[in-house]
Order: sequence, then structure tokens, then C-alpha cells
Amino acid sequence: MQNSIMNDIKSNPLYIDQVYEHLLNAIAHGVLAPGSRIRQSALSASLGVSRQPVSHALQLLKKQGLVRDTGRQGMEVSPIDPHHVRQLYQARQSLEALAATLAAERAANGTASTEERQALSDALESGRALALQATDLAGLVQADASFHVAMYRFAANPVIGEMLKDQWPHLTRAMVGVLDEPGVPQRAWDEHIRITHSVLAGDVSTANRLMHEHLQRAGADLFARLTKRISLAA
Repeated sequence: MQNSIMNDIKSNPLYIDQVYEHLLNAIAHGVLAPGSRIRQSALSASLGVSRQPVSHALQLLKKQGLVRDTGRQGMEVSPIDPHHVRQLYQARQSLEALAATLAAERAANGTASTEERQALSDALESGRALALQATDLAGLVQADASFHVAMYRFAANPVIGEMLKDQWPHLTRAMVGVLDEPGVPQRAWDEHIRITHSVLAGDVSTANRLMHEHLQRAGADLFARLTKRISLAA
């Protein structure tokens, strides 16, 4: 029965999705670091699936720029490009400042639900607690993503979230490598606190400005730290 399922795996998109999500999470959270070799035969054996879903999943990740071919050696996790990360943050400045603006407008005119307000507050508090400990780097990165996603939802514009969804793995794996520097997590969450307070208060102009400044500062800092680490490694 098991062999029958494995032989038919190519026609079952569920297996492809599961392998894809497994690899995506491993890359995004640094379990598979940049430069890690990926051999389809070894991976399919470790996951207990045939090579077809592994091959399909890797092609999806290659299209996203998260893995790349290495000739006869198979594939490897793509290196982190600081310039690409900086460009992502530049794009986020406009999109997420808009999200903060829309969220603050909804808070001001009373259209934001109690559940949306609570979800944003909960995301903030979860991240603050992790930032104070500064030991769970993977959790901190996930909390950062959850905070911004909660802001997208508060803005009630799903297009913003959809436009940024495929970029979060690039962002999270870049952040994982530099969050261990002293003071970095706490500074980000101090800024999140001010942004959240302005949104919940319905202060549209301040919410827009603080989100824009937050991403501008975070993008520049992340670019500098990534560039420095790559230089030292070389």
C-alpha cells in the first residue's frame, strides 16, 4: 500500500506542497543555511517520499531564488544578496506605510473590529516578550513576520499581504543571521510599539511616518550588517 502511494506521488499535489513547505521553512529559518547542498536522493529518503515531489518543490524554490543549480552536484541554498534585501526593504517602505495608514484610518473611523485590534496587540506583546529574552532568534523572526502580517490584516487590504507573501522567506533568512547582535531585537520592537500605539490611536500621519522610518532604518542596518559579515567571511 505504501509503495503504491509513493509511486502515485507525482499526481498528488499534497506531497509536493508538504515537501515545499518543509524546505521553505528550513531555508527561511536558517536550518538550511546559504550554501547548503541539497541532494534529491538523500532528501527524498529522509522525508520518506519519492524524488518527484522533491524535484517539483525544488523547482518552485528555484523560481523564488531560494535555491540554485550547482551543475552535477545538484542544488544548493542560494547565498543571501544584501543588495536584494535592501531593495525588498525599499519596496516595503511604501507598501507597509500604506498598510499602517489604512489601519490607522480604520481605527479612527471605527471600522476596525475588536478582534483585529486584539490580534495586532497580541502580535506586539508576543514579540516584545521574545525581544526581552533575545535567545530564541527563530521565534523572534517569526514574531516579526506575524506582527507585520497582523498590520496587513488590520489595514483590510489583502493585496498588500499577497504582494509581500513570497518575499518573507528572503527577509526572514536575512534577519536570522544578524539578530544575535546586541540591542538589535529590542530596537525593532520599540519601534513596533510606537507604530502600534499610533495606529490604535487613529493617528494616520504618525503611523505612516513611523512605519516608513522603521523600514528605512531596518533595511539600511540589515544591509550594513549583512555586507560586513560577508566581507569578514571572505
